[in-house]
Amino acid sequence: MDMSAVAKKKTNDLKIYRTKQKIDELKNKKGFHTELISLYIPHDRKISDVTNHLKNEISESQNIKSKLTRKNVLDSINSLLGQLKNIKEVPENGLVMFSGAIPQNNTPGTERNELTIVEPPDRVKTFRYHCANEFLLWPLEDMLTPTETYGLLVIGRKKSAVGYIKGNRVEVVKEFTSGIHSKHSQGGQSQRRFERLNEEAEIAFYRRISEKVNEVFLKFEDLQGIFVGGPGPSKDKFVKDESLDYRLQDKIFDTVDIGYGGAEGIRALIEKVKDQIENVKYIREKEAMQRFMKEISNETGLATYGLEEIQRALNYGAVGMLLLSEKLDTHIVKLGCSNCDYSENRTLKKRSLNKFKGDIQEENCPKCSSNSFKIIEINSMIEELGVIAESTGTDIEILSTETEEGEMLYSTFGGLAAILRYKIDY
Repeated sequence: MDMSAVAKKKTNDLKIYRTKQKIDELKNKKGFHTELISLYIPHDRKISDVTNHLKNEISESQNIKSKLTRKNVLDSINSLLGQLKNIKEVPENGLVMFSGAIPQNNTPGTERNELTIVEPPDRVKTFRYHCANEFLLWPLEDMLTPTETYGLLVIGRKKSAVGYIKGNRVEVVKEFTSGIHSKHSQGGQSQRRFERLNEEAEIAFYRRISEKVNEVFLKFEDLQGIFVGGPGPSKDKFVKDESLDYRLQDKIFDTVDIGYGGAEGIRALIEKVKDQIENVKYIREKEAMQRFMKEISNETGLATYGLEEIQRALNYGAVGMLLLSEKLDTHIVKLGCSNCDYSENRTLKKRSLNKFKGDIQEENCPKCSSNSFKIIEINSMIEELGVIAESTGTDIEILSTETEEGEMLYSTFGGLAAILRYKIDY
């Protein structure tokens, strides 16, 4: 199958990160009653159809017995209608909106309507209007779960393996050993009989593998393709054998030579075909860190790490690729004084934020000593650096810690690294 027939999707790591943060925030919001509305709008849905649906919901809501619940639901719907007036057309991926009366403490009557709009990272396929005491988040979470999968088969005469690559994960499903004997040393009829038995055993071995491949791969809803590797002619014999389901036969992209069979060949196979699956998260993470480490090793001056160094390079517009660890939980707190315009930034771990919010109320302004010193804004480090990177056209890669390279970024470089467009003086 021709790889060019498969469209490659550009992944926006920062958009995915922001969506995850929104989901985490929304999970913590609960209503006393069925007052929280979730609205999922596909691209092909007309805004007028959505507003008509909401107006019908207003009519239905008039029947709610509780006066407070009725008021909260109506406020939530009207908040959505007010926002939709400003939208002429649903974006390409659709639109996701959450509106609800969120209690400010545990007492009914303290609810305040909150509206959150999320730009979905993937297409909204189904229109949903959902009213409950919590927001409907699983459709959004499903969009963040990698579905794009590539099958990996390493076929050797004695050892074979079945695996797959999905998102930032490589999984070896099963390793097989054939038990096929080495070549018989005797000649004549005995030799021919031995060879025939070995050929039969080899075919049975490949069919045993095909059974497992059919069982595993046909369950994948988004199997993009299959790569087959191995030493010698074994992989070609396997591909030609008709025991592999025809639907999977059609998805074989390539067969490549690698030095060995079995599970140890899976990573070698990935290395061979990485250019054909370059948009898979696992490959992108490895490639990004390998590029960074190459610049470090060669002392080219085109790699840097550390917060101050990266901020300076970003402000110069010198960063070509920004590498951030998903595990980075540092936040930048912007503080300011309304009395004298003094301001400063402080860097804190997420776990320290709540305590800091209490402590800062006791602090006076370092410049004028007034009690007007307060928190202006709190942003995660990823968001803070990501905004600057976006404005300068910098590529952003947010690495998980599930790959060796992602773990190295976090543990060795503090979760922050950059590959520069040009050298700068610090």
